[in-house]
Amino acid sequence: MRDHFIGSSLAALMGISTCWWKKNHNTHHVVCNSIENDPDIQHMPIFGVTPGIWAKPFWSTYYEKWVRMDAFAKWLVGKQHILYLPIMAVARFNLYAQSWILLLSSERLHYRKTEICALLFYASWLVKLATCMPTWPEVVGWLLLSHAVGGILHIQITISHWAMATYHGHAYTCDKDEWYITQLKTTMNVDTPQWLDWVHIGLQFQIEHHLYPRLPRHNLRKAREMVKEVCKKHNIDYHEPGFFQAVAETVQALSKAACKARSSTRGESGFYESALWDGLTLTG
Repeated sequence: MRDHFIGSSLAALMGISTCWWKKNHNTHHVVCNSIENDPDIQHMPIFGVTPGIWAKPFWSTYYEKWVRMDAFAKWLVGKQHILYLPIMAVARFNLYAQSWILLLSSERLHYRKTEICALLFYASWLVKLATCMPTWPEVVGWLLLSHAVGGILHIQITISHWAMATYHGHAYTCDKDEWYITQLKTTMNVDTPQWLDWVHIGLQFQIEHHLYPRLPRHNLRKAREMVKEVCKKHNIDYHEPGFFQAVAETVQALSKAACKARSSTRGESGFYESALWDGLTLTG
Protein backbone atom coordinates (compact mmCIF):
# COMPACT_ATOMS: atom_id res chain seq x y z
CA MET A 1 0.00 0.00 0.00
CA ARG A 2 2.92 2.35 0.58
CA ASP A 3 3.92 1.93 -3.06
CA HIS A 4 0.36 2.74 -4.10
CA PHE A 5 0.42 5.91 -1.99
CA ILE A 6 3.70 6.98 -3.58
CA GLY A 7 2.25 6.34 -7.04
CA SER A 8 -0.92 8.25 -6.21
CA SER A 9 1.16 11.18 -4.95
CA LEU A 10 3.31 11.18 -8.09
CA ALA A 11 0.15 11.73 -10.13
CA ALA A 12 0.89 15.38 -9.36
CA LEU A 13 3.74 15.14 -11.88
CA MET A 14 1.88 13.17 -14.56
CA GLY A 15 -1.75 14.20 -14.40
CA ILE A 16 -2.93 10.59 -14.65
CA SER A 17 -4.60 8.59 -11.89
CA THR A 18 -2.64 5.64 -10.55
CA CYS A 19 -5.95 3.98 -9.61
CA TRP A 20 -7.15 4.31 -13.19
CA TRP A 21 -3.87 3.00 -14.59
CA LYS A 22 -3.82 -0.06 -12.34
CA LYS A 23 -7.43 -0.93 -13.09
CA ASN A 24 -7.07 -0.45 -16.84
CA HIS A 25 -3.63 -1.99 -17.29
CA ASN A 26 -4.15 -5.00 -15.03
CA THR A 27 -7.35 -5.84 -16.89
CA HIS A 28 -5.55 -5.49 -20.21
CA HIS A 29 -2.86 -7.95 -19.12
CA VAL A 30 -5.34 -10.61 -18.04
CA VAL A 31 -7.52 -10.44 -21.18
CA CYS A 32 -5.15 -8.99 -23.77
CA ASN A 33 -6.99 -8.19 -27.04
CA SER A 34 -10.27 -9.74 -25.92
CA ILE A 35 -12.97 -7.83 -27.78
CA GLU A 36 -15.45 -7.91 -24.91
CA ASN A 37 -13.00 -7.51 -22.01
CA ASP A 38 -9.85 -5.57 -22.94
CA PRO A 39 -10.30 -1.79 -22.51
CA ASP A 40 -7.16 -1.13 -24.56
CA ILE A 41 -8.95 -2.09 -27.79
CA GLN A 42 -12.35 -0.66 -26.86
CA HIS A 43 -12.18 2.81 -28.37
CA MET A 44 -15.49 3.15 -30.15
CA PRO A 45 -16.75 5.31 -31.78
CA ILE A 46 -13.31 6.46 -32.98
CA PHE A 47 -11.33 3.25 -33.44
CA GLY A 48 -12.40 -0.28 -34.30
CA VAL A 49 -9.16 -2.24 -34.54
CA THR A 50 -10.91 -5.32 -35.93
CA PRO A 51 -14.27 -5.95 -37.63
CA GLY A 52 -15.05 -8.18 -34.66
CA ILE A 53 -15.59 -4.98 -32.67
CA TRP A 54 -18.73 -4.21 -34.68
CA ALA A 55 -19.77 -7.65 -35.94
CA LYS A 56 -22.58 -7.37 -33.43
CA PRO A 57 -23.28 -5.24 -30.34
CA PHE A 58 -21.45 -6.52 -27.26
CA TRP A 59 -21.34 -5.82 -23.55
CA SER A 60 -18.04 -4.31 -22.39
CA THR A 61 -17.21 -5.94 -19.06
CA TYR A 62 -14.77 -3.10 -18.29
CA TYR A 63 -16.92 -0.07 -19.12
CA GLU A 64 -20.13 -1.92 -18.20
CA LYS A 65 -22.04 -0.73 -21.24
CA TRP A 66 -23.15 -1.94 -24.65
CA VAL A 67 -20.81 -1.16 -27.54
CA ARG A 68 -22.28 -0.91 -31.03
CA MET A 69 -21.71 0.90 -34.28
CA ASP A 70 -24.05 3.66 -35.45
CA ALA A 71 -23.79 5.99 -38.43
CA PHE A 72 -21.45 8.43 -36.68
CA ALA A 73 -19.14 5.64 -35.53
CA LYS A 74 -19.18 4.16 -39.02
CA TRP A 75 -18.04 7.50 -40.44
CA LEU A 76 -15.20 7.83 -37.91
CA VAL A 77 -14.04 4.21 -38.05
CA GLY A 78 -14.11 4.44 -41.84
CA LYS A 79 -11.38 7.07 -41.57
CA GLN A 80 -9.49 5.67 -38.59
CA HIS A 81 -6.29 4.94 -40.53
CA ILE A 82 -6.13 8.63 -41.46
CA LEU A 83 -7.05 9.83 -37.97
CA TYR A 84 -4.68 7.47 -36.14
CA LEU A 85 -1.56 9.63 -35.91
CA PRO A 86 -3.38 12.96 -35.35
CA ILE A 87 -5.43 11.41 -32.53
CA MET A 88 -2.33 9.90 -30.93
CA ALA A 89 -1.00 13.46 -30.74
CA VAL A 90 -3.83 14.44 -28.38
CA ALA A 91 -4.51 11.05 -26.79
CA ARG A 92 -3.13 12.13 -23.43
CA PHE A 93 -6.14 14.40 -22.93
CA ASN A 94 -8.28 11.26 -22.96
CA LEU A 95 -6.18 9.80 -20.12
CA TYR A 96 -6.78 12.96 -18.10
CA ALA A 97 -10.52 12.54 -18.70
CA GLN A 98 -10.53 8.81 -17.86
CA SER A 99 -8.66 9.55 -14.63
CA TRP A 100 -11.23 12.10 -13.49
CA ILE A 101 -14.17 9.92 -14.54
CA LEU A 102 -12.90 7.13 -12.28
CA LEU A 103 -11.97 9.36 -9.35
CA LEU A 104 -15.37 11.07 -9.40
CA SER A 105 -17.24 7.77 -9.65
CA SER A 106 -18.71 5.83 -6.74
CA GLU A 107 -16.25 2.96 -7.23
CA ARG A 108 -14.21 2.03 -4.18
CA LEU A 109 -10.64 3.28 -4.65
CA HIS A 110 -7.43 3.61 -2.66
CA TYR A 111 -6.18 7.14 -1.93
CA ARG A 112 -8.98 8.87 -3.86
CA LYS A 113 -8.49 12.19 -2.04
CA THR A 114 -4.73 12.01 -2.49
CA GLU A 115 -5.11 11.54 -6.23
CA ILE A 116 -7.74 14.28 -6.58
CA CYS A 117 -5.38 16.70 -4.84
CA ALA A 118 -2.49 15.51 -7.00
CA LEU A 119 -4.45 15.94 -10.24
CA LEU A 120 -5.66 19.39 -9.18
CA PHE A 121 -2.04 20.37 -8.53
CA TYR A 122 -1.03 19.08 -11.97
CA ALA A 123 -3.93 20.85 -13.69
CA SER A 124 -3.10 24.12 -11.91
CA TRP A 125 0.55 23.85 -12.90
CA LEU A 126 -0.34 23.04 -16.52
CA VAL A 127 -2.79 25.94 -16.82
CA LYS A 128 -0.38 28.35 -15.15
CA LEU A 129 2.47 27.31 -17.43
CA ALA A 130 0.35 27.45 -20.57
CA THR A 131 -1.06 30.88 -19.79
CA CYS A 132 2.44 32.29 -19.42
CA MET A 133 2.44 32.46 -23.21
CA PRO A 134 1.77 36.00 -24.48
CA THR A 135 -1.15 35.13 -26.79
CA TRP A 136 -3.98 32.58 -26.82
CA PRO A 137 -2.85 31.03 -30.12
CA GLU A 138 0.51 30.37 -28.47
CA VAL A 139 -1.22 28.87 -25.42
CA VAL A 140 -3.14 26.44 -27.63
CA GLY A 141 -0.09 25.80 -29.79
CA TRP A 142 2.10 24.99 -26.79
CA LEU A 143 -0.49 22.63 -25.35
CA LEU A 144 -0.91 20.79 -28.65
CA LEU A 145 2.82 20.61 -29.39
CA SER A 146 3.82 19.43 -25.92
CA HIS A 147 1.16 16.73 -25.94
CA ALA A 148 2.03 15.73 -29.51
CA VAL A 149 5.57 14.95 -28.32
CA GLY A 150 4.04 12.79 -25.59
CA GLY A 151 1.92 11.19 -28.31
CA ILE A 152 4.95 9.17 -29.36
CA LEU A 153 4.37 7.15 -26.18
CA HIS A 154 0.81 6.38 -27.25
CA ILE A 155 2.03 5.22 -30.64
CA GLN A 156 4.56 2.94 -28.95
CA ILE A 157 1.83 1.41 -26.79
CA THR A 158 -0.81 0.93 -29.49
CA ILE A 159 1.51 -0.64 -32.08
CA SER A 160 2.21 -3.41 -29.58
CA HIS A 161 -1.31 -4.86 -29.95
CA TRP A 162 -3.55 -3.19 -32.51
CA ALA A 163 -2.19 -5.10 -35.51
CA MET A 164 -2.18 -8.44 -33.70
CA ALA A 165 -4.81 -11.15 -33.22
CA THR A 166 -8.03 -10.48 -31.31
CA TYR A 167 -10.61 -12.91 -29.96
CA HIS A 168 -14.05 -13.05 -28.39
CA GLY A 169 -14.61 -13.81 -24.74
CA HIS A 170 -11.85 -15.43 -22.71
CA ALA A 171 -8.72 -17.27 -23.80
CA TYR A 172 -6.78 -19.96 -21.93
CA THR A 173 -9.32 -22.66 -22.71
CA CYS A 174 -7.03 -25.25 -24.34
CA ASP A 175 -3.43 -25.89 -25.37
CA LYS A 176 -3.90 -23.78 -28.54
CA ASP A 177 -4.61 -20.58 -26.62
CA GLU A 178 -2.91 -21.12 -23.28
CA TRP A 179 -1.19 -18.21 -21.57
CA TYR A 180 2.18 -18.27 -23.36
CA ILE A 181 0.74 -18.70 -26.85
CA THR A 182 -1.99 -16.10 -26.36
CA GLN A 183 0.51 -13.43 -25.33
CA LEU A 184 2.56 -14.10 -28.45
CA LYS A 185 -0.52 -14.03 -30.69
CA THR A 186 -1.80 -10.74 -29.34
CA THR A 187 1.48 -8.88 -28.80
CA MET A 188 4.42 -7.73 -30.90
CA ASN A 189 7.84 -6.46 -29.96
CA VAL A 190 9.64 -3.60 -31.67
CA ASP A 191 13.17 -4.35 -32.85
CA THR A 192 15.47 -1.55 -31.72
CA PRO A 193 19.22 -1.22 -31.15
CA GLN A 194 20.33 -1.39 -27.56
CA TRP A 195 21.59 2.18 -27.57
CA LEU A 196 17.99 3.34 -28.08
CA ASP A 197 16.63 1.54 -25.02
CA TRP A 198 16.57 4.86 -23.16
CA VAL A 199 14.11 6.18 -25.75
CA HIS A 200 11.72 3.21 -25.76
CA ILE A 201 12.13 2.64 -21.97
CA GLY A 202 11.41 -1.08 -22.27
CA LEU A 203 8.07 -0.65 -24.02
CA GLN A 204 9.55 -2.25 -27.12
CA PHE A 205 9.67 -5.57 -25.26
CA GLN A 206 5.93 -6.01 -24.84
CA ILE A 207 6.05 -9.78 -25.39
CA GLU A 208 8.36 -10.30 -22.43
CA HIS A 209 6.44 -7.71 -20.41
CA HIS A 210 3.21 -9.63 -20.97
CA LEU A 211 4.75 -13.00 -20.23
CA TYR A 212 6.49 -11.73 -17.09
CA PRO A 213 4.72 -8.52 -15.96
CA ARG A 214 6.84 -8.10 -12.81
CA LEU A 215 10.17 -8.45 -14.61
CA PRO A 216 12.23 -5.23 -14.24
CA ARG A 217 12.63 -3.41 -17.53
CA HIS A 218 16.42 -3.54 -17.42
CA ASN A 219 16.15 -7.35 -17.74
CA LEU A 220 13.64 -7.42 -20.59
CA ARG A 221 16.30 -7.46 -23.33
CA LYS A 222 17.96 -10.47 -21.70
CA ALA A 223 14.59 -12.21 -21.34
CA ARG A 224 13.91 -11.50 -25.02
CA GLU A 225 16.74 -13.80 -26.09
CA MET A 226 15.44 -16.61 -23.89
CA VAL A 227 11.86 -16.24 -25.14
CA LYS A 228 13.02 -16.25 -28.76
CA GLU A 229 14.81 -19.54 -28.14
CA VAL A 230 11.64 -21.07 -26.69
CA CYS A 231 9.61 -19.84 -29.67
CA LYS A 232 12.17 -21.25 -32.10
CA LYS A 233 12.17 -24.61 -30.33
CA HIS A 234 8.37 -24.93 -30.39
CA ASN A 235 7.80 -23.21 -33.75
CA ILE A 236 5.82 -20.30 -32.28
CA ASP A 237 5.69 -17.03 -34.21
CA TYR A 238 7.65 -14.23 -32.53
CA HIS A 239 6.72 -10.98 -34.26
CA GLU A 240 9.29 -8.20 -33.95
CA PRO A 241 9.33 -5.59 -36.74
CA GLY A 242 11.20 -2.31 -36.54
CA PHE A 243 9.45 0.77 -35.17
CA PHE A 244 8.40 2.30 -38.47
CA GLN A 245 7.36 -1.09 -39.86
CA ALA A 246 5.25 -1.65 -36.74
CA VAL A 247 3.56 1.72 -37.26
CA ALA A 248 2.94 0.82 -40.91
CA GLU A 249 1.44 -2.55 -39.93
CA THR A 250 -0.85 -0.84 -37.43
CA VAL A 251 -2.03 1.70 -39.98
CA GLN A 252 -2.57 -1.11 -42.51
CA ALA A 253 -4.64 -3.07 -39.98
CA LEU A 254 -6.72 0.02 -39.24
CA SER A 255 -7.12 0.65 -42.96
CA LYS A 256 -8.41 -2.89 -43.61
CA ALA A 257 -10.89 -2.59 -40.76
CA ALA A 258 -11.92 0.86 -41.99
CA CYS A 259 -12.58 -0.51 -45.46
CA LYS A 260 -14.93 -3.15 -44.04
CA ALA A 261 -16.64 -0.53 -41.89
CA ARG A 262 -17.29 1.69 -44.90
CA SER A 263 -18.79 -1.23 -46.85
CA SER A 264 -21.22 -2.13 -44.06
CA THR A 265 -24.83 -1.30 -44.82
CA ARG A 266 -27.94 -0.45 -42.83
CA GLY A 267 -29.08 -3.41 -40.75
CA GLU A 268 -25.58 -4.87 -40.35
CA SER A 269 -23.35 -4.70 -37.31
CA GLY A 270 -25.77 -2.56 -35.32
CA PHE A 271 -25.34 0.42 -37.68
CA TYR A 272 -27.93 3.15 -37.31
CA GLU A 273 -29.13 1.65 -34.01
CA SER A 274 -28.68 5.01 -32.38
CA ALA A 275 -31.24 7.21 -30.65
CA LEU A 276 -29.26 10.28 -31.76
CA TRP A 277 -29.26 9.12 -35.38
CA ASP A 278 -32.98 8.29 -35.26
CA GLY A 279 -33.65 11.75 -33.92
CA LEU A 280 -31.58 13.46 -36.59
CA THR A 281 -33.28 11.48 -39.34
CA LEU A 282 -36.75 11.77 -37.74
CA THR A 283 -37.23 8.01 -37.67
CA GLY A 284 -38.93 5.93 -35.03
